[in-house]
Amino acid sequence: MSTAPAPVDLSGTTSLIIGADGFLGRNLALYMDARGWRHADIGRAAGDLSDWPTVARLFEAAPKVERIFHAVTRQRTGQVQYGIQGELLAINARVHLNVLEAWRLYQPQAKLISTGSSCAYPELDEPIRESAYQAGPLHPSVRGYGLAKQVLAVGAQAYAEQYGLSHLHCILATMYGPHDHLAPDRSHFMGGMIDRAAREKAAGASSFTVWGAPDTVRELLYVEDQIEAILAADAAFANELLNCAADAPITIDEAARGILAALDWPAEIVYPPDSFRGASRKVLDSSRFLERTGWRPRIGLIEGIRSTLAAPARA
Repeated sequence: MSTAPAPVDLSGTTSLIIGADGFLGRNLALYMDARGWRHADIGRAAGDLSDWPTVARLFEAAPKVERIFHAVTRQRTGQVQYGIQGELLAINARVHLNVLEAWRLYQPQAKLISTGSSCAYPELDEPIRESAYQAGPLHPSVRGYGLAKQVLAVGAQAYAEQYGLSHLHCILATMYGPHDHLAPDRSHFMGGMIDRAAREKAAGASSFTVWGAPDTVRELLYVEDQIEAILAADAAFANELLNCAADAPITIDEAARGILAALDWPAEIVYPPDSFRGASRKVLDSSRFLERTGWRPRIGLIEGIRSTLAAPARA
């Protein structure tokens, strides 16, 4: 068994967070702040990141950094995705290509740590290994979004190989936690479920409405655990695509019952038959990551849900 590397300590370094006002980026910035780690931030408020002159200006003005955390993506959920496949592909691909070019021109000394999604893998019944990347068609609901993520992953590898740069593309679990988007067309499924349960309970309902199918399988990680997984991966891997999760699948029904337990709410779970259903199973094989790093999540499901419920609403 390999020895787990020491946790990354970013003291004395500066990072650049692209997407610092998004769900992952905002939590990453707060995580760094709590430890006194320096970071510069670029978010949507800074300008349109699908516009090359804007990205070039922002990267040129940023301080020289050791790491770039690229966590920007335009994301929509549920049935909405089907109608905007071209939009999601066009905007996200432009953003990703702009970041890659700005990395090369203005921050070539930095390691680019980009984030990916299981949506960029073909739908498979077994845990998905990295070797399955680009090995089959994507689920119809995420073709545009997933293809843009492939542009980022393959693009980072191509830039690194041609220009002698360092990168790591981490495929993440489905995250939940504070500061998530809660609009119905933007929330991650767990964040949306937690918010809906809290609202239905507060309204005095005796049932909890859950979209999808009870036997749909996903992977969940509390956002702080996912951040620590990314940092553990950074310490142990470079210049590759890596599944970065906990090998802990969960059904939608198990997640819903965890929410009820966290709320102490004995409601009946109702699955509307006409609600959106995505891929039936999305589970990553993260064995390479887990074996080499020794990382394991610290925050259990009920604790994570309670922490999410206790957090201030997103501004």
